[in-house]
Amino acid sequence: MVCILLAKGAASQEVGPQKTKSPAADAPVVLNVRDLGAAGDGKSLDTAAIKKAVTMAAAFGGGTVLFPPGNYVTGTFELLSNVTLDLEAGAVIEGSKNLADYGSIYDYGLGRVYGVNYSGEGFKVGLIVARDVKNISIIGRGAIDGNGNDFFDFSRPHDSHDYDARYTRQGKDFMNPKYGTESGPVEMKPEGRPGTMIILSNAKNVLLRDVTLRNAPNWTLHLANSEDAVVTGVHIENSLLLPNNDGIDCIGSHNVHFSDCDIQAGDDDFAFVSSENVNVTNCSMTSHSAGIRLEDTRYGTFDNLSIHSNRGIGVFDNSGEGVTAHVLFSNITIETELITGHWWGKAEPIYIATKAGPTGKGVVRDVRFTNITAEAESGIVIYGSPGSIIRDITFDQIRLEIRAPKPSVAQSVGGNFDLRWVDTSMANAVFKHDIPAIYCRYTDGFKIQGFKIIWGNDLPNYFSNAIECEDFHDLSVADLEGRQAFGSSANAAIALRRGSTVSIRDSRAAKGTGVFLLLLGVTGERLFVDNDLSQARQAFQPEKALLKLHGNEMPN
Repeated sequence: MVCILLAKGAASQEVGPQKTKSPAADAPVVLNVRDLGAAGDGKSLDTAAIKKAVTMAAAFGGGTVLFPPGNYVTGTFELLSNVTLDLEAGAVIEGSKNLADYGSIYDYGLGRVYGVNYSGEGFKVGLIVARDVKNISIIGRGAIDGNGNDFFDFSRPHDSHDYDARYTRQGKDFMNPKYGTESGPVEMKPEGRPGTMIILSNAKNVLLRDVTLRNAPNWTLHLANSEDAVVTGVHIENSLLLPNNDGIDCIGSHNVHFSDCDIQAGDDDFAFVSSENVNVTNCSMTSHSAGIRLEDTRYGTFDNLSIHSNRGIGVFDNSGEGVTAHVLFSNITIETELITGHWWGKAEPIYIATKAGPTGKGVVRDVRFTNITAEAESGIVIYGSPGSIIRDITFDQIRLEIRAPKPSVAQSVGGNFDLRWVDTSMANAVFKHDIPAIYCRYTDGFKIQGFKIIWGNDLPNYFSNAIECEDFHDLSVADLEGRQAFGSSANAAIALRRGSTVSIRDSRAAKGTGVFLLLLGVTGERLFVDNDLSQARQAFQPEKALLKLHGNEMPN
């Protein structure tokens, strides 16, 4: 017989052969896992006791499962409706190191269809699964620890055949281990690893507050087809060397809000796919992949954030049929670092890329970036496709300082565009390309208002223009301050090719500017108004560019 301690005002209940009576209607149920047999000693497997506590709390109509200080080793268990997991300070729910203690994704109605029922890599789930539930919470100052490092071999670098080195700047030397492997990712052990640490599938009215989620072996937290979720004050502490250990993945979910979190993960810190009404504020992120990854997601705001990563903000359309629209990024500081190893991204502070699908309807449109400060080791990339034009992008008050990457890293991976995920052809997955501060291709309605570019010293020679746009329509540049990467370079501050309808106004050529504006194959209206080119060596190339000029100060 085990005595269950309930909250003040409720009678203790006996659990045994007899049916347990419900507590008084006005008494909240609090079930202490130790009273149900959990050892909390960091050695014993406490899965059965935890399952019993959750099941009893749900049977009472809802309640709290309390974890006092201790280490509770467990495999997979389910979180049921109206149940709160409360981890006191010093309490740790710790993942078992035995893979047999984890369930199969198929046992929980999950599968391998990305964006539908996919949750992390492999065929296992992780510690906590909640499915078809409502009113669930995970709170407290304790931690959930996935023991992720135990499932990886840190002496072996991880690689994958999703690129062809022949198309890169380095050729066969691309990502050669001789340039270093300290950034990971590392290889999983042959026996495999658990799945996503916490999966909340078809969940409604979700709260995560104050807990620490750490050492995830796979995705950390997945909100799948869920709604009305609040995640606040959560700390995610993962190894930066493990592949696919995303911080928070939100797929097919609605009305989800994240605030006051700090996230460290080898893979994406935040990943949003096929979701609506998402808000992220007051968070800090560290990643060897993207700080924020967005795909087929609408009506989102991202405000007051700091990002330290390989790729800062990534916006994708991979299906060729989805829509990412009505999204605002504001008041964000970004630091990106070019790193070695098989990570997607090449230090782009902002990256938007689309893939043309069978219908050609996939699109990224109406995305605004305002008040962004970035220190980066590569430039901004906006790369559409003929069947999936990127539309109505606004940059408002962007300050970008480009600094030199480590010479060995630049030799290993620098001077390439990385289109993996949106372009599956090996020729275009990772390929050689000079690096402007802003590059755009296949855009319609790109507005740059207030852009300052500062080039660092000792840059590799693959850096080029301040702004370079190709195959575009309706480009507006206002209040640009900057020049090409190198003062003696033949590159231009602004280089435009194969486009139509351009407006450039109120901009200033920085000291050392060579050609300010290069135009090749540009048609339609081309306004050039109130610009200061006094520091440029040459205003236009070709010299007789057909522009509507007014109020400009020309080179001496």
